[in-house]
Amino acid sequence: MSHLHCTSKRKPGQHITYEDRKILEYIYDRNLESSKKDRKTQKEIAAYLGWSEATLSRELRRGKTVQLNTHLLEYECYSSYVAQLTVEDNWENKGPDLKIGDDHVLAEKIESMLIGEEVPGLERLRYSPEAIVMHFDQKGWPSKTRLSARTIYTYVEKEVFLNVSSTDLPRRGAKPKRRYRRVEKRLRPPEKKRIDERLEACEKRSEPGHWEMDCIESGKGDRSCLLTLIDRYNRESILFKLGRQTQETVLRRINGLERKLGSKKFKEKFKSVTVDNGSEFLNWKNLEQSVFNKGKRTEIYYAHAYSSWERGSNENLNGFIRYFIPKGTKLRAIREREIRRLENFINNYPRKILGGHSAKNFHQAAA
Repeated sequence: MSHLHCTSKRKPGQHITYEDRKILEYIYDRNLESSKKDRKTQKEIAAYLGWSEATLSRELRRGKTVQLNTHLLEYECYSSYVAQLTVEDNWENKGPDLKIGDDHVLAEKIESMLIGEEVPGLERLRYSPEAIVMHFDQKGWPSKTRLSARTIYTYVEKEVFLNVSSTDLPRRGAKPKRRYRRVEKRLRPPEKKRIDERLEACEKRSEPGHWEMDCIESGKGDRSCLLTLIDRYNRESILFKLGRQTQETVLRRINGLERKLGSKKFKEKFKSVTVDNGSEFLNWKNLEQSVFNKGKRTEIYYAHAYSSWERGSNENLNGFIRYFIPKGTKLRAIREREIRRLENFINNYPRKILGGHSAKNFHQAAA
């Protein structure tokens, strides 16, 4: 590489600026318009600018473009704008190589989990990047490469995966917005037990058997709903499809669950249930009473009105279900076996709050 005729106009290692490129474009254009006798060589232009010949040669290749003259004939020239765009595009490609590299096995596995399994009547049963990392940490990674959840998010944003975009993520790349609404009076059953009266074990989530219960409404014109229960300790979830969102249908379903499990097992599994102030849960005395005798089978507690954070696990579960059953979906069109598949998927889904375990694995480990 020759450095003949270099001056101190540009310091060694200094990048060529856009202003430098404009000056080069002006000199280069004037040189093309000159007669062959007066035209300067590339070496002379480099000396005039104080650049090395190699630097000038690379810059001319960088900004090389084709234009038309007055006779509509093509000719090659230098464009400072094209050169600057090329440089800025290269800036974006700086940095270390992708950690996933040529690991096609891992890339295909992550992509398939992000896209999810197709189930009739539901949105795809897909995993979030956090859940994918926890899943592989528990089950073992397909290859020697291990990625963090943040790295997978970055790859999705940069479209590293061929068939995955931000819209394929559980929240579809959208940020949750805080909503405000006016407070209205709610029905209050007399003599109900408030959430403040719950046992310490329930408050501290120190043992299984303390549940939260709620209903997910269907789309307009459909009176069916989804009854959701979640254990505060291990996040085990139970889903029931109801024909109507009424006290009678909720009670009928809970009675059926007790008959299926038996009185003793039901009492052990459902020590208490916390609900909101919805009209479908007002019949607390019948919900507490066993179908086998006049004794109690569980304890029903009511959260304070408009205090959804008091049933945070249930609210989180309902939001998670909405990934796969979006608002407006008519639940009557979803078959029972699809509800069971969704329930099984949720109970096998890795959770950060359980140390990467799923509700099912955490339940087995605790047992």
